[in-house]
Amino acid sequence: MICVTRTRSPEYFRHPSGARVTSGTVIDRCRLVSRTDFMISAGIRKNSPTGNIHPDGLTKKFVKARKISDVKCSDNPPTFHEIRSLLGRLYKDERGEEFAQKLLGHTSENTTKLYLDERDNKAYVML
Repeated sequence: MICVTRTRSPEYFRHPSGARVTSGTVIDRCRLVSRTDFMISAGIRKNSPTGNIHPDGLTKKFVKARKISDVKCSDNPPTFHEIRSLLGRLYKDERGEEFAQKLLGHTSENTTKLYLDERDNKAYVML
C-alpha cells in the first residue's frame, strides 16, 4: 500500500520516497488489494477474502489520524460515525438515497433510512 501526503497541486501526492504520484496511481494501487467496489478495504487476506474492514479497526484508525492531523478540534471532536452520518445525509441530498446506501455499504434500505434519519440521528450508531 502506498502512503501519501498531499502536495500543493490537488492532483498529485508525495510518496514517502519523495516521488510525485497522481491520484489515479493511488486509486489504482488501492484497487490492486481490494476485491470490492470501494477504495478502502482490508486488502486481500486469508482472514478477509472480501476485503471487509472491521468497524472497530476503522474507528480506531480514524481517531489516530485525527490526532496526528493539523486539524484543530474542540474538546468534543467529531467521531467517525458522526462524520460518516453527515456525509451520508449530504450525499443523499445531492445524489439520492440509493447512492447514499451504496456509499455507506448498507445491504438493507431500512438500515440506510435509520442511519439518514435527521430527526434523532444520535439514537442510531450503526456502521
